[in-house]
Parts: sequence; C-alpha cells; structure tokens
Amino acid sequence: MEVHDASGGAQPGHRVGDENVGDILMSFLKKLIKPFLVVAPYVFRNSQTVAYPTERPIFAERFRGRHKLYFDRCISCNTCARVCPCNSIKLVEVEGREGKYPQIDYQTCSICGYCVEFCPKNALEFTDLVEYSETDRSRLLYSPERLAVVPDLKEILPMLKRRTERYLTKTEIKYRKVEDV
Repeated sequence: MEVHDASGGAQPGHRVGDENVGDILMSFLKKLIKPFLVVAPYVFRNSQTVAYPTERPIFAERFRGRHKLYFDRCISCNTCARVCPCNSIKLVEVEGREGKYPQIDYQTCSICGYCVEFCPKNALEFTDLVEYSETDRSRLLYSPERLAVVPDLKEILPMLKRRTERYLTKTEIKYRKVEDV
C-alpha cells in the first residue's frame, strides 16, 4: 500500500509496512525510557526544601517579613502611608496615646519595603515572620497595637522542632540543622 501526501499523489519509496519492526520497537523503548533518565539523577539527591512546619529556615538579615512598630520612635509624620504604593497603610488613633500610628492591611500590602526605608525615625522594621495567614480576611488588618507585639515563633508554630540554614556547595544549595527549638 502506498502512502499518499496532501496533494493526493503517492510518495515514492514509502510504503506502509516497509519499516523494520525492530526499529519501531527500539524507537518506542527510547521514548519510554527517556523521562526516567531525566528524573533519575534527582531521585537520589538530598531534598531542596525544608520540612515546614517542623523545620523552618533562618532567613537572611534583610529578609522582608511582617512589620514591627515601635511606638516610642513614631512621630506620626504619615511618611509610611504616603510612600505606600498599595495604599495599605492608614494612620489611626490609639487609645491612651497621643498622635496617630500606622495600621497595615496585609490583604493589599506587597511587602515592598518603602515604609521601612523612608521612615525618618526607623519606627517600622521587618521581622522574619511570614506566618500571617488567616481564615478571616478582617484579621489581616493589623492595628498599631498588634504591629507593636511580635509573637514568639513557638506560639505561631507549636510543631516547630528545628531551625535550618542554607549553604552553598559547588553544585547545589543545601540545608543543615542549626538549632533545636
């Protein structure tokens, strides 16, 4: 039987059944084995991740996590709210204190760092806390009082057992246990 091209004519020299069954089988086996050959080197490597939440990495010094507010440094200048590109910061009054203090809405905050960078008195700084997921969206609006208190890591992650740090080898990034919690 001849194989016909799109124009309806037969292609010379190509007939169905002319291919060697061994060639077809070999081609099939190559295609079958190729994905396994790609994955095999990664199967026996050490893990590239940590077993969160029982392990937690120690972040770099300049890591951007949740904000911490220092009431005694804040001069209510509104710079943090003015430079916020997401309009996530509003100044609100705090009972028992004079002036207004920043309240941050983490639903819209992009953790860009402008508020921390441009604060003239360093009243805002970043912590290494990234665990602020909530089941109720209204809890993502952090009042100044809530920003001033940084909870203990053990309160947030009671199942945490150890902290790890990254280090670089010639070929990959690895993790090692640094401290037990």
